[in-house]
Amino acid sequence: MIHDELIFLKKEYRKAYEQTVGDELITSLINRKFVHSWRVFQNGMKIVKSDLKDTDARFLDMSAKALIFHDIGRFSEAVNIHNNRRLGELGQKYDHGQMGAEILSSVKKYNDLKILLAVRHHGHIMEDFYNDSQYIALAEEDKKCTETLLKLVRDADKLDLYHLQIVNASIENDVFFNSLSEDLKYCGVSDEVLKQFFCAKTILHSTIKNLPERILGCVSWQFDLNYPLTRKLYINNNYREVLLGLFDKYCTDKHLTEEITQFARKSLD
Repeated sequence: MIHDELIFLKKEYRKAYEQTVGDELITSLINRKFVHSWRVFQNGMKIVKSDLKDTDARFLDMSAKALIFHDIGRFSEAVNIHNNRRLGELGQKYDHGQMGAEILSSVKKYNDLKILLAVRHHGHIMEDFYNDSQYIALAEEDKKCTETLLKLVRDADKLDLYHLQIVNASIENDVFFNSLSEDLKYCGVSDEVLKQFFCAKTILHSTIKNLPERILGCVSWQFDLNYPLTRKLYINNNYREVLLGLFDKYCTDKHLTEEITQFARKSLD
């Protein structure tokens, strides 16, 4: 189904690898994102089979492309970070979703606006997607299709990011957060971040300043889960409880950890 797409993805991967060879941190990131792309594709196909059974072959083809290409912009982002030596800007200065959409738009067979919008906005807040002028200009039927596609990519992406926390302790091993001073590892959470969480909103990346907030940000993704299978796997695979345990480990306000735990459980159960 995605033979040509895998070849194209591998081409972008190899191009980035060749430009950053010798930079252990960046090449490690590139390697992880290539494998991550395949797992997100697999997750998405499971969601389609379980919860989007009535979709046609055309939607299935768009889904496969959006899923496998969702992080294709990560390779260009990694090269930019390598060249600028500003590792702290990962995911902040460079919008890998936008970069990915630009890469795909230059290839005729991938230049489908519905796919481009799903790739562009898979890591953004949904308001950015709904306010995108290209999305607004779509016919109603195409809007519905694009929104379904985007939510599929977002869910499939989150499932693998949760999986990586179980398998690789990805948050604690994240070099960017691992390099924080102790007072930014073991601390409390700002009122700004708490307000978002207790309003059942995904915490904005720009408001995250320490490790407990980073962990709580991952917990808050549960408010953006869209499909029954995603929510089922999130709970049954123990992803939520692992994150809550990790939050309790680093948050110094133990009364708050209890409040967070209760709210997180009640909000989805």
